[in-house]
Amino acid sequence: MDLPELGDELFEFLNANQRVGNRTPPVYGAQGVSSSAMQLIEEQLGFTLPPDFKFLFENVNDPGGVLFPWSGFSIENYSNQIDRVWSGIAFDIEHNTTWLKRWGDKPNTLREAKEAAQRDFQSWPNLLPIYGHRFLPAEPSLSDNPVFSIVQTDIIYYGMNLADYLLQEFCSPRPASDWVLARKIPIWSDFAESTSDFDVY
Repeated sequence: MDLPELGDELFEFLNANQRVGNRTPPVYGAQGVSSSAMQLIEEQLGFTLPPDFKFLFENVNDPGGVLFPWSGFSIENYSNQIDRVWSGIAFDIEHNTTWLKRWGDKPNTLREAKEAAQRDFQSWPNLLPIYGHRFLPAEPSLSDNPVFSIVQTDIIYYGMNLADYLLQEFCSPRPASDWVLARKIPIWSDFAESTSDFDVY
């Protein structure tokens, strides 16, 4: 199965068929974040953005604020989004007895458990907010990384790449069985696929 691609054909389809409720929809194929602004974002983040991510946000104008506001990027807003991801994981550690094999033996206190998990979390592949609780991993810095839906430790694939994700989110979803074709991303794919060496229990 060939992955859909960002570009004029997809943008035209999205502009004609996207559903975003009562918000003003994004305009795909319009001027978005400038390349110089994108470079500044990379400098603030401290890592390289995937090519398809940069292409998308350089070519979308979002007057209704549907997508994460990369055009008005602030490191504080970005950090808040990532903090929410961690807070959801921490909530499951505290309230749903979540503990990963990769964290070793669970400490005796909740504080120590959260500290151990948070240290590991800081080493996971960086995430890029797209819309709500949907995120694109920034690593590897390649096109066609999958998009994940992340709600606490309920983490699932939501698009095989950015183009596929936009169709899934704003047009019409397709069967979940296709997700096996998605690129595997350390940690995040382990959650999504419940791999044997990454059990949540």
